[in-house]
Amino acid sequence: MKLALAQDMRRIDESAVKDYALTIAKLMENAGTAVVKATEELYSPLSKKTFGVLCGKGNNGGDALVAARLLKQKKASVVVVLVGEPEDLTEEAKKQYQKAKTAKVPILILDAHEKIKAIQAALEECDVIVDGLLGTGLSRPVDGLYRDLILLTRKLDKPVVAVDIPSGLSSDSGSPMGEALVAQNTVTFGLPKIGFYSSSASSFVGNLKIVNIGFPEELLNASFIHQELSDLSMVQKSLPRYDEHTHKGTRGRVLLVAGARGLTGAATLSAYAAQRIGAGLVTVACPESLNTILEIKLTEPMTAPVPEIEGGFLSPRATGRILDLAVNVNAVVLGPGIGRQRETGQLVKDLIMKLTVPMVVDADALYLLGGHLDILKTAKSPIILTPHPGEAAWLLKTTIMAVEQNRLKVAKQLAQDYNVFVVLKGHRTIIASPQGEVRVNPTGNRGLATGGTGDVLSGIIGGLLAQRLPAFEAATTGVYLHGLAGEKASRRLGPDGLLAGDLLPLLPRLLRQVRETRESQCPSPSNSKTSGKRSSSSSRSVNRNSTNISK
Repeated sequence: MKLALAQDMRRIDESAVKDYALTIAKLMENAGTAVVKATEELYSPLSKKTFGVLCGKGNNGGDALVAARLLKQKKASVVVVLVGEPEDLTEEAKKQYQKAKTAKVPILILDAHEKIKAIQAALEECDVIVDGLLGTGLSRPVDGLYRDLILLTRKLDKPVVAVDIPSGLSSDSGSPMGEALVAQNTVTFGLPKIGFYSSSASSFVGNLKIVNIGFPEELLNASFIHQELSDLSMVQKSLPRYDEHTHKGTRGRVLLVAGARGLTGAATLSAYAAQRIGAGLVTVACPESLNTILEIKLTEPMTAPVPEIEGGFLSPRATGRILDLAVNVNAVVLGPGIGRQRETGQLVKDLIMKLTVPMVVDADALYLLGGHLDILKTAKSPIILTPHPGEAAWLLKTTIMAVEQNRLKVAKQLAQDYNVFVVLKGHRTIIASPQGEVRVNPTGNRGLATGGTGDVLSGIIGGLLAQRLPAFEAATTGVYLHGLAGEKASRRLGPDGLLAGDLLPLLPRLLRQVRETRESQCPSPSNSKTSGKRSSSSSRSVNRNSTNISK
């Protein structure tokens, strides 16, 4: 499913009018109708409810004015609160204002701060608030009367139905622009906004309903929209098919450059994850003094001792040996548990410049790259970085808060500036490509918030790379399956106290389930259908959680 930026929705609106002979008036009428239909499903019978409808001066306010008129037609009690003078409305919103007046909808004008008490008294009598104050075009912090009304509405603690987006929420980042309304239900038009899938937005959006208000399907799937929500069908298409002639070589070889004294667990988890996801052969290049320990911990994966520095850390002198080991592999995972010694950092930089196979760079290797990101531009093969917010902040010399408030922007910046693929981990992990493509992952839960799950993820992605998945697909598929494994483990064991190792035995079962689901869903030619354009009444509710394959 496509996810829209504010600029994408502007372009869709403009094209709908210019290229498809739709009118703003028709889209506005459809939007208001959709809001009323959703509201009636939630709060029936409407005739026994009083609705406060908040309207701004933009087309979002026009949508809300349509809703107010239609609510009154359905015998509901309605009061509109309009921020600013009617002459300040957009041209189409002015027409809706006049229609509402003609329909005798009560309209209160909030054009000065001293009127806020009268507005409060009117809203206190309402059962439900319909929020059409501010739309997706918001580009600066909310202030003035809009801020006053948002704060007042929040204080009243009435249930809120948001028109397209909760007022004050950034549709791109999902962060409040100063202040934002908290909606229990949001009726959004055309496409869900990408900001809805950020962790910060979840407490503002509530239940999300997506309604096509008349946009042609080709616009909603346009190539200029570069963001998607990852789903099972993507994973099913990406996973390789194997027949009975498959052998370990065709499943691919992974080389892990991992481990330091006290950190062999990271290497172990990552190695087993690569094999559990289907890689045929896994070798761990580790500090030579740790080889015996890892040989005990690892049964199926192999080990390869390489030169180390004092303290049991990988040495720059290991570069030649690692390059030799990489000659016959299909993917490299660099970083799990290698520590943060400066000399090891030189090894990381050398390998990034010299390796010629796709690579996952994770964990301590990300720390050691800090201040040296330009080296990524010299890489000879695709690189996938897998930072958590703290590592992303370190790499970009910013704060964790700045990363969390602008996850989409940060992931895209890192990917495009340094020609790498980025997996920005966290709630709703973001996968970004150097070409500006973005996918948001819906799977996972709090059970994954434990040490070692990132090492499992790097091994999963490395194992998929070794099976010849392109980097973007390996990252997307790996993150999705990793999240499903977390959900499945949490259902079995509970999300609190889950161990990273609990994910490993679940991976083969998930692979089987995904493949079996793919085969059962493949339609025969006689059953395939071509979908037509969706009507303006078409809608769908979205649960922003994962598919039930994890049950």
